[in-house]
Amino acid sequence: MTPEEPHFGSDQVLRIANEDAARMYGDLSDFRISIRLQPDGWHVEFEPDTPGEQGGGPHYLIDPTDGTIISKKYYQ
Repeated sequence: MTPEEPHFGSDQVLRIANEDAARMYGDLSDFRISIRLQPDGWHVEFEPDTPGEQGGGPHYLIDPTDGTIISKKYYQ
């Protein structure tokens, strides 16, 4: 079995993660966002933009073939 090509690109995955994160955190302007495609799916991480700031943001694993959120963790 060969891995399927991603149907959802980074822009679509970022939109999915942003919509969910905004429901939990409201304003996301204080976060840096990293997104990368790994063998298990898209990893999207929201990290505080201010160095040394306590807490963190949400982290997502999103299916690259259908855009569903496989897992998510919220940090406060």
